[in-house]
Amino acid sequence: MKIKEALMILLVVSVLIILSGAGGCLGNGGIAGIGGKTEAAKYGVDFTFEKGIDRLSAEKELQLGQTFFVDIILENYDSDPKTGEICIRDDISDNYGGIPTQCRQFIIPGAVYVGNKVETIGSTRLAFPESGDYSYYDLPKSIQATLYASIKYKQRSVLSGVIKAPNPETETITLESLPQPLVITAEKSVSSRDNNVKASIRFNLASQGRYNITSPDFKSSIIYFSPNLGGYVLDCSTLQQTIDFRNTKFISCSALLPSEQTSHPLLVTLDYGVGLDKQFSFRINKEEK
Repeated sequence: MKIKEALMILLVVSVLIILSGAGGCLGNGGIAGIGGKTEAAKYGVDFTFEKGIDRLSAEKELQLGQTFFVDIILENYDSDPKTGEICIRDDISDNYGGIPTQCRQFIIPGAVYVGNKVETIGSTRLAFPESGDYSYYDLPKSIQATLYASIKYKQRSVLSGVIKAPNPETETITLESLPQPLVITAEKSVSSRDNNVKASIRFNLASQGRYNITSPDFKSSIIYFSPNLGGYVLDCSTLQQTIDFRNTKFISCSALLPSEQTSHPLLVTLDYGVGLDKQFSFRINKEEK
């Protein structure tokens, strides 16, 4: 084999290896995050702790008297802007300094989607405390500590699908929406009723990941569920369009529809509150004398 041909083959193989490595880094359905990082698909609002010399993060070791702050990045994977509250605290008595319970309001712009793929994640950064910094003092010995952080915000989701009747008699309805903390699947069955057909729909509600689903005012587990079937009356097992999400994950609805084969638009609107809790450990070292 000629040297020139061998070099050409080697170049092609090298390019293929580089492209294969890049594909492995991106993964299937990856989402580009802050700083070019790529993450799996997420839902709603998420947050992470920024690392750095003066920033507190997981497994950090602090010296007694060392000053630090907590730098948090909030990311919004919903297309709508989000407002809410984030609170942090540690598990050390305030007598020794550190992080008392502190809360701040946040506003995050919506993510930008092209089709069903996110192009730009909405994000904002918050630092605790708002001014100055934290430190620990007068601890009798070195100790392992924990930081707790939680967010809460309101969410409205609109999911859409199509009900076909009278055929097929049974089917799984695909309800489409951008990634949300609360998802719905639906099963439809059709039976004859005089000169009409009765469409029965069973909705199944499920939360995604580690999100806590609450009422919009965060005081209970009552959420709001409002289905619409192209103007036809839906008779549902829920009262006043409310659901106790703690006890109810299934909702049954039915509607009388014309006997002619028709596709009916289905819209489901959900109003609820979302909470997300995180924590990490760190160490405070006291210099031994």
